[in-house]
Amino acid sequence: MVGGTQNWQHEYPHTLRYRDTTLYLRSPIASHTRRAFERLIERNLPAKRVSAPLECDRSQLFTKREKLDSLKKKWRIQRGIPKRNGMYDWSIEELINTHEAARRGARVPALMGYGYSRSKLGLVQNVFVITDLLAGHVDGLTRVRQAPDAIHAVLRATFELLHALHCQGITHMDLWAGNVMLPEQGLAQAIDLENSFSGTTAYTGETLGFQFGFFYYREIYRYITEADYDAAVECALAEYFPDVQRTAFDRVYALAKHQDIGRLERREIFTRGVLESRW
Repeated sequence: MVGGTQNWQHEYPHTLRYRDTTLYLRSPIASHTRRAFERLIERNLPAKRVSAPLECDRSQLFTKREKLDSLKKKWRIQRGIPKRNGMYDWSIEELINTHEAARRGARVPALMGYGYSRSKLGLVQNVFVITDLLAGHVDGLTRVRQAPDAIHAVLRATFELLHALHCQGITHMDLWAGNVMLPEQGLAQAIDLENSFSGTTAYTGETLGFQFGFFYYREIYRYITEADYDAAVECALAEYFPDVQRTAFDRVYALAKHQDIGRLERREIFTRGVLESRW
């Protein structure tokens, strides 16, 4: 389907074909799981993208299904080629990034399968991504909405997770509270890796500045003062990133806390260290 996935057959050797859809799965599936996949495939989903647990409690799987909304996108995915900027479409980026992060042992849900459906003309029209269901977890935003005094615990768990991903060479450029999954006990996991990188950057200071600033900007500012957040970040830097280049970090951090930074701009930070103020 895309560059690289053709080499995954040994990892996902079990194929489910139903109607116009083909799914490649890591393990054999029980009949109840197959029926749940068939119901998902049959359903006419009005939304462009649907993310939800598979409707089978015994399966413990989470599914994402994206409806491709343009002929160009369908043609690119059909041919397995990236866009002009070298990126794949977002659903494919998530598939590749989740696979690589899990392969490295990063704390993300395991990729249990993937697939596609085709139109009558043979073009790919839906992409499926199937992961482990993180049962017994709640996302960080839900946690602080339910208990605002949990904000510092959520920050500590998130900053530890950011460092753990960093140690595995995974840079998550959409790590906000809703993408941090917290168990009742144990360590947090990250989800939604469509905008992430598996590799090193020459701009670690700028990238970390964005990650810490973005976490504050996206909802968390509602639950903590900026001064208290800055103090928590200082503690995290001292513990996890003591050698960060502070001039680069501080410049991007100050901007990322207060301005909306699009997904493509985030990639510019990682690849070129570039972020311009709009003030």
